[in-house]
Amino acid sequence: MAEFKPAHISVSTEMTLDHPAGDIWPLLCPVREYDWIETWECEVLHSVSGYIEPGCVFRTDFPGEEPETWLTCRHDPMERIEFVRTGKTRIIHFILELEPLGDRTGMTWTHHVTALNEKGNDYVKGKPEAFAVQARMLEKMLAHYLKTGEMLKIG
Repeated sequence: MAEFKPAHISVSTEMTLDHPAGDIWPLLCPVREYDWIETWECEVLHSVSGYIEPGCVFRTDFPGEEPETWLTCRHDPMERIEFVRTGKTRIIHFILELEPLGDRTGMTWTHHVTALNEKGNDYVKGKPEAFAVQARMLEKMLAHYLKTGEMLKIG
């Protein structure tokens, strides 16, 4: 049996939104993402408050993706949230940082991805391009929601 060599990659992008962090932070919750992400679907498995918090666990199963279980491993309100996302082929450490810029907010989205098998290695190879597309779409949806209070319909 050939030895498996897991691929690993870190990808990151920055965006600036014309709203204060106080408007953005509450929307970074698996329950509130239904308000602004058209394709969002999750099953909350554990949350004392019913919303995002340290130790919150939820599942996603997006079209074209594998099912993943998410664990909120860091939750610093208005500043930083971190998740560990696990699936059958990869594990992702997802970091989302907010930086107040007066009435605006800088956001940094980072994924550290490690393959768990050969299929995961294939995922890692395509991650930079897929991540860039996904991040730009999320930025567009979030900016639209913050401006209008309405979900941007993409499908």
